[in-house]
Amino acid sequence: MKSTAEAVVIGAGSFGSSLVYHLAAHGLDDVVLLDRFGVGEQTSPRAAGLTQQIRRERETTQLAKLSVEKLVRFTEETDILLEFHQSGSVKMARDEAGVAQVTWEIRAGQELGLDIRPIDPDELAERVPWARTDGVQAMWITPSDLFLEPRQVPQVYTAAARAKGVTVLTETPVTVLRREGNGRVTGVETSKGPISSPIVVDAAGAWTRQVAEEAGIRIPVVPIRHQLMITEPLPSVRNEQPICRVIDANVYVRPCWGGLMLGGYETNPLPVEMRDAAPGFQIADMPLDLGVLRGLAASVRGQFPVLDNAPLQTYRGGLPTMTADGKHIVGPVPGAEGFYALTGCIVGGLSISPGLGEMLAQRILTGASAIPLDLYAIDRFAPDFDDEQLVEACVDAYAHHYAEDYAAIG
Repeated sequence: MKSTAEAVVIGAGSFGSSLVYHLAAHGLDDVVLLDRFGVGEQTSPRAAGLTQQIRRERETTQLAKLSVEKLVRFTEETDILLEFHQSGSVKMARDEAGVAQVTWEIRAGQELGLDIRPIDPDELAERVPWARTDGVQAMWITPSDLFLEPRQVPQVYTAAARAKGVTVLTETPVTVLRREGNGRVTGVETSKGPISSPIVVDAAGAWTRQVAEEAGIRIPVVPIRHQLMITEPLPSVRNEQPICRVIDANVYVRPCWGGLMLGGYETNPLPVEMRDAAPGFQIADMPLDLGVLRGLAASVRGQFPVLDNAPLQTYRGGLPTMTADGKHIVGPVPGAEGFYALTGCIVGGLSISPGLGEMLAQRILTGASAIPLDLYAIDRFAPDFDDEQLVEACVDAYAHHYAEDYAAIG
């Protein structure tokens, strides 16, 4: 068991694994990645594994674009196989607010050099034979968006990190953050012994708040259940077909295992208080509700009639972390020198983790990053936040994840 390190990262999901790889790639020699379970065993493998490069904020779009570029180059860069399908994605608007959003996203994306453009019903029918445009008023397509099997991301980044000398310790929960009298974080206590380090990063996913609160540090995130289902194989489905999203329904659909994956953002989601969870709780223990998914499928029957009563291979759920304003929390934590947060995955964290990992590595090692991270600073929130209000705000951010008021931002 190591007793010292130049940096300790807590959590071997997509965020943590990307960060340790990029810390090592930028020259940090002695990095440790810890996880209370195995590599990428909790929410990451239960994600949808799809990308969308256009985002509401300029910086988030830049990070999402960078992440897609890094996923495409990953095998060439590391000699580790990463399989993906760069078949693009389509977004559908069925109401006036959605049309405003599609219009805004096309303009904003093109201004940032993104290959996003309108798509008409004829092209959609050619690309996605199982989709219909009944009730659809506007659409865009981004041909460079991609999807992949989500468990690959933490697995391949951890493998690449190991190849660069990173120490990966699984089944090693952090029990205490070690702090000096001035508040500086100086390392961690684990179930297998202490590790001293001048840099500690909390990327513990659903356990992020628990890890920090043991040392009196509050991080305003709430784990919220997100579910998806995958149908049995369907004759018209191919991996070369794009992801489809319907804005007002908060629903996405993509090819998966020969069938279709459907997931979405329910209006009354289930927040999970991890402090009340049993010590051995894992994401697989979380209760699921197939009725929610069937309801989401019914809400897009006009666009995806093939999903009506389609037989299922499986359905699953993860616990992504939400923030009150729907943006990530990335960077140093005031009052705790040496301590950083990498959390608030906002459900789409797996797809943006390559870019966030590289930018936070740059910020830790040089004090700045090529894509600024100021937008995601934790000090935008009050350190004495009210838990009840936080949960309410995070639930609202989740429930309106797709359908925001884009018309208001011009």
